[in-house]
Amino acid sequence: MGALHRWLLVAVTAIVAGMPGHGAAQDAPGWGVVNVGVLAHRGTSDFEATWAPLRGYLDEAVPGWRFQFTPVTLVSARGQLETRNLDFLITNPGHYITLERDFPMSVLATRVRRTPSGEETRAFGSVIFTAAGSGVQALRDIEGRSVIAVDAAAFGGFQVAWDEFAKQGIDLFRDPANLTFAGFPQDRIVTQVLAGRADVGIVRSGLIEAMAREGRISLADVVVLNANADYAHPDQLSTRLYPEWPFLALAGIDPSLRNAVARALLATSAADAALADVWDAPVSYHAVRDLLAGYDAARAGTRPAEPGPIRWAVLAALLLPALGAGLFWVRRLRSGRRAPEVSEVDLQPEPPDFPALTRREAEILAQICNGHSTKQIAQALGISPKTVEFHRSNLLRKFGVHSSLQLVKLAAEAAT
Repeated sequence: MGALHRWLLVAVTAIVAGMPGHGAAQDAPGWGVVNVGVLAHRGTSDFEATWAPLRGYLDEAVPGWRFQFTPVTLVSARGQLETRNLDFLITNPGHYITLERDFPMSVLATRVRRTPSGEETRAFGSVIFTAAGSGVQALRDIEGRSVIAVDAAAFGGFQVAWDEFAKQGIDLFRDPANLTFAGFPQDRIVTQVLAGRADVGIVRSGLIEAMAREGRISLADVVVLNANADYAHPDQLSTRLYPEWPFLALAGIDPSLRNAVARALLATSAADAALADVWDAPVSYHAVRDLLAGYDAARAGTRPAEPGPIRWAVLAALLLPALGAGLFWVRRLRSGRRAPEVSEVDLQPEPPDFPALTRREAEILAQICNGHSTKQIAQALGISPKTVEFHRSNLLRKFGVHSSLQLVKLAAEAAT
């Protein structure tokens, strides 16, 4: 073997050994990187400062392994799991329950959050708040107002609050004049409400107090709605409480590593008082499952009736030519050139040949044409979202397009 070949072999071996997840699968610990994904609900600006203490603790408590903490979002975590880039995950309980449907994982420990006053809390909820002087005094006052939250899939940042509103007969998807999802960081939601850009905001409990301690807001400017939800909780609260974030182990990692991490987490309360959070034995997340089941059922039950795939295709076939004509004239006017005389027949594209589809592909195509998301399709057909995406990729390839919008357009044209 030549020197160049030997060098390449060594380099490739080192790269593979250092890939996240690979070191965790070694028979004998002693080298490799363990990748821990963490939901960065406050963004990435203070991510390192927040999680460096726990990372350093695990580096010492689990000899032979180097822990790497990676910020993830509600969306990006799924991609990291699909590519097996994570060994462990720290996230909110709703996100955990949702991901567990497709990715086997186990709860090693449940977070115990320490407040600056020395109190410990093993639960959290949502804060529904408004700016002082807004005129909003109760949950029912959101009718005709604007509401801002994290995401429809966010647990403490939306779903827990949705449940509290629903108990009082209020539909967050219907009753406000405007519902906006701002995504992470959650801090942005607080600043938007206090700046008067939205009437009511929803964030996880503890965030408002944290921003006040950082000097970024004044608690006097914030009015918490439904504030009598729980007087014993150390943070302001508008909803019932749910168990704090779990520390999750993904399936397939070395059991000895998993057990070592679990033991280290359970020893945090006595090991290092400098840790911002400590970890207890895992608790039941049954209440979280119940909330999500009710949320999914309510969303499915209140969804307006949608036309079937054939009617949708006919409707699309009628509207798309008109849309194409409009875009044609807009482009011509913007370019300063007069559009030539074009007949309505000229604007009709030649319908493409309909490719041969399997039964499952046809089912998924009909669902896509109805505007359903990957998650909704998976639930409707009783398959995993990953399977849906596999068939969606096949459909894009067969139709020779690069997006679902193009797919729907060609499917509608081919059905005419």
